[in-house]
Amino acid sequence: MREEMDVVKISDEQLRVLRTVLGERIYFFYADRLQVEEAGGSFLFWASGFALAMSTINSVPGKFRTYINISADYRLCSQDATTYYEFEVNVSSAPLWQEGALQFSKLSSLRVFSDPILMIEIYQNCNSTGEKTVLHDCAMVFYAHGKKIMLQARQELIGGVDIILDEHLIESQTKKLKLRCTLV
Repeated sequence: MREEMDVVKISDEQLRVLRTVLGERIYFFYADRLQVEEAGGSFLFWASGFALAMSTINSVPGKFRTYINISADYRLCSQDATTYYEFEVNVSSAPLWQEGALQFSKLSSLRVFSDPILMIEIYQNCNSTGEKTVLHDCAMVFYAHGKKIMLQARQELIGGVDIILDEHLIESQTKKLKLRCTLV
C-alpha cells in the first residue's frame, strides 16, 4: 500500500524527548521571531521554529527550565512524491539553536503556563490519490487538563511551525489528519 510505504516515522530518540514532556508544564514558547496571523476568526502564532520552556512538577532548585526545540523541515522523497514535512525535535540547555539569542533579547516568547501535559498525539497528512506532495509528521497536539495546544508544520516556510491555542480550530485541523502516534 503506497500510503504506508510513504510513512516517515518520527525517530525513537525524538519520541523519547517528547515523552519527557509528559507530566511537565509548558511555561513559554520561545521563537526567533514570533508572528501572529488571523485564521478563520482565530489567531495563529508562527515562527521558523519553537522552543518549549518546560518546568517539572517537582523542580530541582537551580534547574528550572528545559528547552525542547521543535521545527518542521521538508525533505525530498525518493518516491514519486516531491516533498514531505517532518518534525525535528531535540532538547538543549537554551531555546532554539541560537544559544546566545536569549541573552541579547532576540527571542520572542508566548507565555502559556499550562497544566501538566497528560498526552501528546502526532498526526500526519492524509493524501488523496494522485497528489504529488506527501506530508508527514505535520501536527502535534499537547493535552492538558481542559486545554489543547497544537503545533503544525507551516508548509510554505522551511522549518516553520504554527501554534494553535483555539480548541475549535484544533478540532477542524485534526479532522483532516491521520492519527499516527499517541504518547501517554
